[in-house]
Amino acid sequence: MANINDDIRGKKLYKEGSEGQDAVKDVNGEIVISKEKAKELDVLNDISELFNDDGIYQANKFLLKQVEDLRQDVEELHAFIKDAFGKDSTTAASKGDKGDTGSQGPKGDTGNTGPQGPAGTNGTNGTNGSDGAKGDKGDKGDTGARGIQGIQGPAGPTGSTGPKGDTGSKGDTGAAGATGPQGPKGDTGATGATGAAGVDGRNGTNGSDASIDVTDCRGTVSGTVKNIKICDGYIDINWVDVKGTSQTPIRCTTQAIKNKK
Repeated sequence: MANINDDIRGKKLYKEGSEGQDAVKDVNGEIVISKEKAKELDVLNDISELFNDDGIYQANKFLLKQVEDLRQDVEELHAFIKDAFGKDSTTAASKGDKGDTGSQGPKGDTGNTGPQGPAGTNGTNGTNGSDGAKGDKGDKGDTGARGIQGIQGPAGPTGSTGPKGDTGSKGDTGAAGATGPQGPKGDTGATGATGAAGVDGRNGTNGSDASIDVTDCRGTVSGTVKNIKICDGYIDINWVDVKGTSQTPIRCTTQAIKNKK
């Protein structure tokens, strides 16, 4: 002989909640899942994926066997109840008329304390506290590291040309040439008439030229005077540069030419 309980032992595996919510246990101990997942589970009707994916199958094969055994028990129980009592519980063959109420039995022993109920839902958050008083001013921070040097600015414009330098002092006069040799003595003339004068002696060789520098406004030596030629009222100064290369003569006008103008 066996008795049936008033309620089933377990709770529903899940029930539908709101959209996008996480799964939670409600006050009745039932698991509430998101609306999207509940709809997805409601339309599932193909368990073949559990058998086709070997990894899922190996992890769940014992549960699959237990579920199949349970399904067969439910199928057999369903067939038995329908054959024995029919499909309408109000006309079940084994249900007789209600008997007389029996006498009250003795008071039973106090039952064990029931399991602790689920935790209540969280209370609403309290209002934010008022702002605290403003803190004291902090100490002055350390001086920051020195920044990198800026890029160099563009060059300034070229300065104006300085004033012309003073004219250099006149070079020393070259040494005089050596005196030429004395001409031969003329023959003694006859008494009376004066004898002809002896021929002039040859000109002595020119003395060595003194070196006269040619300088620019800053006093830098640009070359050396080679010779000075005076002709037709003009003075031509012939000179060479520091490499000894002849340059264009420097022509000066004499006072006589200036007076003619």
